Amino acid sequence: MAVGISASLVLLFLTTRLFHTFSFGMLDFLFIMLPVGILGLKSLLVMLTSSKTGKGENSDLMTFLGQFFYPFVRIFRDWFPFLLLSACYFSLYTNLILRVNPHTADAILARIDAALLGNQAAFLLERWIHPWITDFLSVIYFSYVLFLPGVALYFYLANEEEAFHRLMMGYMAMILMGVSSYILVPAVGPEKFFADRFTRDLQGRMLTQGVDYIINAARVSHDCFPSLHVGIPLLLSLYLRRYRRKAFIPSLVYVALMCFATIYLRFHYVIDVVAAFAYAPAAYYLNEFLLARWPGEQTSRSPIQVE
Repeated sequence: MAVGISASLVLLFLTTRLFHTFSFGMLDFLFIMLPVGILGLKSLLVMLTSSKTGKGENSDLMTFLGQFFYPFVRIFRDWFPFLLLSACYFSLYTNLILRVNPHTADAILARIDAALLGNQAAFLLERWIHPWITDFLSVIYFSYVLFLPGVALYFYLANEEEAFHRLMMGYMAMILMGVSSYILVPAVGPEKFFADRFTRDLQGRMLTQGVDYIINAARVSHDCFPSLHVGIPLLLSLYLRRYRRKAFIPSLVYVALMCFATIYLRFHYVIDVVAAFAYAPAAYYLNEFLLARWPGEQTSRSPIQVE
């Protein structure tokens, strides 16, 4: 998967006319090759911890190294999807999206919202703006960065390997679908596209200002369609329904709050949120389809435990 991502990105640069229209610097190359670099590091650690290579003193040394590094390698292996996600997402910081597809889709997305609502949702919500609402929804929006790692860590510490690995694979499928969509449908969102038409600012107190600073520092400029802030929590809800049914309804409440937060805070169009409700089930069932055909999957996992 890592090799495929890097090879696809390099192929885009080499085969499109855009390759000849901008400066292709070392930073771009490093971002594109980062997935392969991570995969190579993982392979190196696995090789170092193998206790079956060498004989005599070399075998004893490799056994010692294997016992020493194994816990670290296992953690690295299990959380590898997060590193691969970073490699994919960081490539967007070099403005890769507009280099591949220079035509933004904000006007189209805005027209779809106007057809659905008669106006832009961000305009309709202006009269409801209140500092406390802004603060609360800013916290909800920011909590996205903790929600999936928190749920994944819970399954990981509980030694529920099947739930954890399926969650990681589903997460990878969702992210790769999202990044591909950002390249095909680049958009900046209502906050920037309609910046000169808003009559009221999103008034918030110190909490909102701090959250905005963090979000704007970490966000790429065209990650709008679909809303992964909605799609990933929705994907998590599908897995919680399977493995922790008691947490399913609270997770849906969280998804509903996230839907409202993304629109109220002007990060996304309504159609971005609607699209997330198609992307998340698609990622879930694609993951199930692939795992059902993965060699040894049926024998390597224990029966599903549902509470």
